[in-house]
Amino acid sequence: MPGIRNSIKNLIKSDFYRDILKLFSGMFFARLFPALFALIIVRIYTPENFGIFVLYLTIASAISIVATGKYESALFLAESPDERKHIFWLSQKINTAVNLVALAVLLLYILIFRISDFGRIIMLLLIPFYSFSLGAVQLIRNILIARKSFKTLSILEVIRAVITGILQCALFVFPVLGLFLGAVCSQLFIYVWYSQRLPESSGFKPVRFSTKEKELARRYINFPKYSVASEFFNFISSQLPVFMVKPFFGETMLGLYSFSHRYISVPIQLVSISISRVYIQKAQSLKNNLNELSALTFSLFKKQFWMGIFPFTILGLWGAEIFGVLFGSEWEFSGYLAQLLSPWLFLVMLSSPLSSVLIIFEKQKFSMNYNIILLVTRIVSLAIGGFVFHDIVWAIGLYSLTGFVFFAALGAWSMKLAGVKIADMALFVAKATVITVFPLILIKLWVLN
Repeated sequence: MPGIRNSIKNLIKSDFYRDILKLFSGMFFARLFPALFALIIVRIYTPENFGIFVLYLTIASAISIVATGKYESALFLAESPDERKHIFWLSQKINTAVNLVALAVLLLYILIFRISDFGRIIMLLLIPFYSFSLGAVQLIRNILIARKSFKTLSILEVIRAVITGILQCALFVFPVLGLFLGAVCSQLFIYVWYSQRLPESSGFKPVRFSTKEKELARRYINFPKYSVASEFFNFISSQLPVFMVKPFFGETMLGLYSFSHRYISVPIQLVSISISRVYIQKAQSLKNNLNELSALTFSLFKKQFWMGIFPFTILGLWGAEIFGVLFGSEWEFSGYLAQLLSPWLFLVMLSSPLSSVLIIFEKQKFSMNYNIILLVTRIVSLAIGGFVFHDIVWAIGLYSLTGFVFFAALGAWSMKLAGVKIADMALFVAKATVITVFPLILIKLWVLN
């Protein structure tokens, strides 16, 4: 007990873990408010409105992947506030140019295909505005992370969520436009409000690229060269089950899979995003002190492992029963799919935050190759489940196994880059697994008998 109390005291005293807690609190409320607003939104918008909203949101999100040339990640590597300012305006000029081109293309599309529906025209024209604001707000986030302004970042996330919910509810009088227009306006408001309060983003820069911006563009060329493609392949990879489960197994099975994945992913995203945003800033500051970076990374890994191993093992063993009790017997199979997904998603929670170190050591080419190979193997996994076995259990099982192997490799490589010895990590995992997983498996077998 004294050892546990001392560990808790050390965590409370640590700026690093206090920053994670601040960000986690903000992210928690940023997810809570949309859930509360959803109780109103589902009563004033139809499922068709939601479907249209998600479609246009997905298109805009895809454009935003290339809109800044991924130069926003270079903000973490900037050596001074002045350099961050030049990187910000370099990214914003690219963001503006890309979305102006997208706007021109959409206008041509509207004219060529003679689209006359007013609602559809406005929705199409909103796409580049959402894409622009998405990239712009991400730049603001990264500046705040680089400045260690985690409390401000938490407040930003909460305000964005609240404004989005209020606007989407207020704009219900425009049922086709309301959801998307509310999201666009809230993002633009957050960007304008915060950009004028940060020295790196305030003021106005000429349209032409300055000499310093051109120099930084060449210095960080690997971000547009590799990271744009990497992020695009990752985006497609994450959407694969949506595109492949329905043709093979139908809408019902897609719904059961989506339900299980959605409810497990929410807490994982909360933890992973909170940790990764704090870790990447700390890792950058320790980049030239590998001993301290190694100690921090291994300590963080162990805490993440202990935090996740019990709930994910319980989910992996009793997922069907848990979903049946919480959501009803008709969702038990969704819980069984959650059991299959749990090993992979546990590795996602462990590896995703630590993989931020790849940005610090500028391993963009590795990330691109990793995401290409992962995409291919995921396609093969789902195709085998659909074409060969004609069974969604095999499809999701192989999909999860592929993810487990790849994220285990990603985590190991990330820790090696941070100076952690793979043998030390493997020994810890083996010991912790024996202590936690095996007893729960024995309980499962005993209950069955």
